[in-house]
Amino acid sequence: MLAEQYERRRARLEVFREHGLTPLWTLCPKTTDLAIAQEWPTSWTELQGNEIEELGRWVALDESGWDGVQLYGWPRSRYLSIGTVTISDHEAAPIVEEIRTATRLQAAELKFSKAFTGPRNSPRRSVLAGMLEPGGVLHDRASVYLVDKHYFIVGKLIDLFVEEKESKQGRDIRNNDRARQMARGLFAEGPRALGPELFARLLSTTVAFAAMKNHDQRVTVDDFHDVVEEAWTRSTRRKATEALAILRTTKEEASEYLRDAHGPDAVLAQSLEPLIPATAAIIANWSRRLGRVNFLLDDQRAMTDTNLDLIEDDARGRTHPEFRYLSHGVHLGELVRGSSKEHPSLQLADLVAGAGFAVAERHDGQVNPAGEDLYEAIVPLIDPAGLISHDDPGRFASSEARPVG
Repeated sequence: MLAEQYERRRARLEVFREHGLTPLWTLCPKTTDLAIAQEWPTSWTELQGNEIEELGRWVALDESGWDGVQLYGWPRSRYLSIGTVTISDHEAAPIVEEIRTATRLQAAELKFSKAFTGPRNSPRRSVLAGMLEPGGVLHDRASVYLVDKHYFIVGKLIDLFVEEKESKQGRDIRNNDRARQMARGLFAEGPRALGPELFARLLSTTVAFAAMKNHDQRVTVDDFHDVVEEAWTRSTRRKATEALAILRTTKEEASEYLRDAHGPDAVLAQSLEPLIPATAAIIANWSRRLGRVNFLLDDQRAMTDTNLDLIEDDARGRTHPEFRYLSHGVHLGELVRGSSKEHPSLQLADLVAGAGFAVAERHDGQVNPAGEDLYEAIVPLIDPAGLISHDDPGRFASSEARPVG
């Protein structure tokens, strides 16, 4: 039955009502109203704790710093911050009201960018920090997943080209962690090995070549590989040179990429859209922690029906058999979109995402009063499994200016 559409499955199950089902067997009600569905676990007084867990916890997700596939170059932000809060709208509503009262906000919708940034809003940020820190109402319920867009680009160099070439030769560099180590080595050494200007050109050319808008091939395989060849020639550090030495042999894979991304039988999705793999990873992280989870995503441009299908396929193990191990232990219930105007849980996720972005900007050497006020509360919430070039979220407590990469 699981292969059939929901409405058809539901119609077949309705016949069981005639048999007077009693616990532990029952046919749950249905609704297309998200607010009603979220309220059921708190309104059904006969439900036991373990039964509530079977329905799944609700997690709200929002982002800050998204630039689509424009991953590199001013005025694009270096980091993408994705905030999640494990909370339903029913639970979130009084917390939103509490924040509004404590901060004297009159706006109907809480937005970090509108009410918590700037040098004059330190008292409001103090209220938010108190709720996220130990003893606060949101403590241990919020998380920040950061994407370093520059590192993401380097990862794509390895993922799209080197990994494909190695796979043809029977070598699996993804599952043995070699791909990640190669990306980290090139990212860490690249600016010094090539010089900041050439490393920046390598990143920008990669984005221009792999972007969906390159369907007319304004950036050709030769254009792309000319930059790779120059980078390999000038590299002065071992890890960067080793990665570039393999990358310079991937012209065939680059041609295949253009065909698969833009040809008449195109099969590749938006490979440079970081929200797709990041959201799938976040779902997996929360599910392995809480069990079954239901996700409410902010209804923004990247969350199209196609991209939601990709995220859901990842979570439910419907991808290529080689990658199905990624969904082991993941139990996704509902995956839906909503507007923050209508869902207080998304407003809380917006505050967490905005705070994470402010802290990331501060870490990147930019003057950010919000990041200065909030880093002590936010850094402990940063997911070490984020798309960053190291395993130590504690580094985001520093505010040293960083070179490119």
